Amino acid sequence: MAKSWMDMVTEAKAQVDGITPTEAHQSLQDDQDAILIEVRDAAPVPETDRAPDVLMISLGTLPIRADLEVPEPLRDPRLKDRSRKVITT
Repeated sequence: MAKSWMDMVTEAKAQVDGITPTEAHQSLQDDQDAILIEVRDAAPVPETDRAPDVLMISLGTLPIRADLEVPEPLRDPRLKDRSRKVITT
């Protein structure tokens, strides 16, 4: 039987640590190579609500933009390095 969406979410949450905004800020200060990705669609997120240097990549396109197996024009080169710390909002 296939996993349900909620099963996959529960599985993912068990493997990924959540952090507070303060911890995220400190992590970005400590690791200059880390990237912050805002996964909300860019249009409804006003500039004043965006963190400095945030990458705007919607949740729906993130799996494609980060996939090293898709054609290069569809990828985001900033996501190529798998050793980089990535924080999503």
